[in-house]
Amino acid sequence: MHHLKSDINDIFRAGLALAMEVAAPAKSGGVRQRGEIAEKYKWQLEHIYTSADEWRGDLVKVKDMLPKVATFQNRLASSGQVLFECFDHRDTASILFYKLYIYAHLKLDEDNRNSQYQAMTDEIAALSTVFAEAGSFITPEIMAIDDDRLEQMKSECPQLRLYDHHLDEMRRMKDHILSPEEERILALVGNVSRGPSQIFRMIDDADIKFGDVTDEKGEKVAMTKQRYYDLLESKDRRVRKESMEVFVSAYKGFVNTLGATLSTSVYKDLFYAKTRQYNTCLESALDADNIPEETYRNLVTTVDAHVGVLHRYAALRKKVLGVDELRPYDMYVPLVPDAKIKISYDDAVRRILEGLWPLGKDYLADLKTAFESGWVDVYESEGKGSGAYSWSTYATHPYVLMNYNDTLDNMFTLAHEMGHAMHSHYSKKFQPYIYSGHSIFTAEVASTTNEELLMHYMLDRVETKEQKAYLLSYYIQQIVGTFFTQVMYSQFEYEIHKDVEEGKPLSADVLRQTFRKIYQKFWGPEMILEEYSDISCLRIPHFYRAFYVYQYATSYSAATMIAERLLKGDEQQRVAYLKFLQSGESKYPIETLQEAGVDLTKSDAIEATARLFGRLVDELEALLVK
Repeated sequence: MHHLKSDINDIFRAGLALAMEVAAPAKSGGVRQRGEIAEKYKWQLEHIYTSADEWRGDLVKVKDMLPKVATFQNRLASSGQVLFECFDHRDTASILFYKLYIYAHLKLDEDNRNSQYQAMTDEIAALSTVFAEAGSFITPEIMAIDDDRLEQMKSECPQLRLYDHHLDEMRRMKDHILSPEEERILALVGNVSRGPSQIFRMIDDADIKFGDVTDEKGEKVAMTKQRYYDLLESKDRRVRKESMEVFVSAYKGFVNTLGATLSTSVYKDLFYAKTRQYNTCLESALDADNIPEETYRNLVTTVDAHVGVLHRYAALRKKVLGVDELRPYDMYVPLVPDAKIKISYDDAVRRILEGLWPLGKDYLADLKTAFESGWVDVYESEGKGSGAYSWSTYATHPYVLMNYNDTLDNMFTLAHEMGHAMHSHYSKKFQPYIYSGHSIFTAEVASTTNEELLMHYMLDRVETKEQKAYLLSYYIQQIVGTFFTQVMYSQFEYEIHKDVEEGKPLSADVLRQTFRKIYQKFWGPEMILEEYSDISCLRIPHFYRAFYVYQYATSYSAATMIAERLLKGDEQQRVAYLKFLQSGESKYPIETLQEAGVDLTKSDAIEATARLFGRLVDELEALLVK
């Protein structure tokens, strides 16, 4: 999960009201029903399908396309034309399939209790296994073609040159591709392999029930995922403590189930790594994007060497808050609470459009169109999917899910997700379908660059010491969350995968103990953990995508370097960055970023981010500690 110059200082005053078109909150602190929210704040999924019947019509079309895939089996080496036609048919079917897939999931995320869309997502998930099985022969057959014959086929059919990089990606993994029959079997278990993440999602989004919290006024407030972090920002320590206890207790009732679900996901990772003849789960995960293992290890060891600045930050929080013991529920309360910023969604859109001026008028015009054309689903509602994300297919414009709640963090999250959306938009616009996606390794650079530019825009316009301290504190928290915390999570992932590789069991207790040890190392002696603090490791959805989160940290480092150059008016960097957004997957991620001016095979960007964090802590301390 972005130009008109106007006075930014109004957002530091008493706070900004919600736009009039937004429905009033539901009674008794509850969550709105979707029907209470104005249409302008909802995404327009009718741009994909106008009805479930239209969706089902395309479902029939995709099913009808699958038999033709089989007609290419055992023929791919016969001519370049045959291979091209196979790729072309596969891509055409894929475009339609993912259009179906996205619509079903986006509709379900409007209300996860809706049985019609639960059934549709189950149906398309089942079809995905059939889809994968139908094309499972393609990669093994291509692997069997020798290099000279493949070059001859390209000469015979110049259209096949479109797939040069695609073929290179496939063939570099030759040692990890199985026989056609074995690939077919793996395709058949695809739906089963998604089980752990699907179970986690249903527990997390549909089954978890939170209790009430007594707020500062003594009134009962219904806990939700979106309200949780707002409550943790309360100046009242009792409210913070109670909020964390109420929130975590909901997960505590599912500890053993969530532990089994996560451990099963890790065993699944090991199954695929071993089946495809990788030495480790890490090697298997990184090879998908051709990321050198040293890049990952370099990140972890470099950050490990700088955890002392986190310890210093913990000590600063303890001192400023005036607490005898620093607890996890003390980590979100603003150190300058009286300067807390509230921003309505409409104002957030305006600030983002102003703050991303270094990206140029064309980017800003496209971004403005996105905000005004039904790309974003803005507000939380009963049963809606939690968090925020951007999702798109080649057949449609991107969509962004938000649960906007008038906070500064929400504004930065919106900028982040629109960065993803614009990246997808430009990749689709400038690349053919086969290269229109982008790896996770590069995706987070596009989103985080937006956040960096917006942060500097805000900092440049503060008028008081309190405002500056508030934004510096927020900036520090962003680096903690996006950089240090993700490396902490990465170390946890590495340890639990290493455990199963060594034949050790993974119970909920083992998972919690492993997480607790790493958590304490990162935050140091000033942080006193609660008995339940380690339950956090059981509620992170990203752990169901092995070795995903380290890329937030590498991307943050890359974005920091890019934003710094953009803010200096570096036109060469702006051109290179826009080209990066347009590149999709036409090259390997490391190479794409190198062309954008950042080399993540070296530690420069990682070191620079750690030093930036240290400088920000120093600056904040100078403002707050006399």
